[in-house]
Amino acid sequence: MSITVAILNAVIAAGAAWALTRAILAYVPGNSRWVQSRFHVLLAAAGGFGAAMLTDHPAELIALLAAVVGCSLLVVIDLAVHRLPDKPVASTTLAMLVPLGIAAATGIGWAPFGRALLAALVLMLAYFILAFISPAGLGLGDVKFASVIGLLLGWFSWSHVAIGTLLAFLVNGLAALIVLIRRGKVKGSEVPFGPSMVLGAVLALMVN
Repeated sequence: MSITVAILNAVIAAGAAWALTRAILAYVPGNSRWVQSRFHVLLAAAGGFGAAMLTDHPAELIALLAAVVGCSLLVVIDLAVHRLPDKPVASTTLAMLVPLGIAAATGIGWAPFGRALLAALVLMLAYFILAFISPAGLGLGDVKFASVIGLLLGWFSWSHVAIGTLLAFLVNGLAALIVLIRRGKVKGSEVPFGPSMVLGAVLALMVN
């Protein structure tokens, strides 16, 4: 994939995130620094550029862009109000499923699609168990959001799922440590897990 195409994808993703700012405002006050900084637009631009480096299949690229835009919105919501609402999570999952199904039917094959679906279910179950054991550390929003991360990483391989999950916990632990050093104490709810899930997935895609 050429740099020109990657830049074009970055612009498309950023534009989509900008247009969907209203979706964030349904859950986050407009005066939130996370909204006013348009952090979701920056995240989407970076993700759109990276997505173009992973594939040149049109349907697969659309699925990745859907993941990028959806995750960008959800990261900002989680950072601002420590929530991962059902509607944007479900919308992101559906926006990924359709083009991934088209990609599977138009040359890539059904094995990655089946693995992605199974990974989404497995990761949701794993997160549900962890949330049941430690509800202060993980919420049901994280459990549902695991479907998006599992679908994304499972499309590539099981090793992506394993590495991305491990990195998510490592990143979250590091974030909690930083909060502890700065404030002298930390509560589980003070460190939203959604951004760590996204960063773990991104790092897995970069290194694996």
